Amino acid sequence: MVPAPPNSVAEAFSRGTRLKCPICSEGRLFSGLIRMQKICSVCGFQFERGQGYFLGSTYINYGVTTLLTTWTYLVLRLGFEVSKSVLIPSLAAFCVIFPVVFFRYARSLWLSFDCYFDKTGAMERVPEGEKSEDERL
Repeated sequence: MVPAPPNSVAEAFSRGTRLKCPICSEGRLFSGLIRMQKICSVCGFQFERGQGYFLGSTYINYGVTTLLTTWTYLVLRLGFEVSKSVLIPSLAAFCVIFPVVFFRYARSLWLSFDCYFDKTGAMERVPEGEKSEDERL
């Protein structure tokens, strides 16, 4: 099988949430809790990008954190009438802990969706021997 960028949003999302290479969907993106590999050990795709590339992943992280916090507050406060004195400290702690835990997924999703939307740019980061005949021409 020739490595290729994701063909659908669902495939990009799947590769991103499994923390796998967005090109071959087999290689692992991280070698530790927060240490990202430089290249894919399976297909050779370069995960390292230009300075500031992963800044966009902070938008994903912030957006998911905000969405979860807002909906949790609304459901628990308005639906179950949980007091503010319990909700606010709990959700404040969540807003500190969750982004740290979700960091890897935000980066992985950012990279995966970038490869989905910019297939040509993604394939430029694959070693020449791994590209299909169509991409070499």
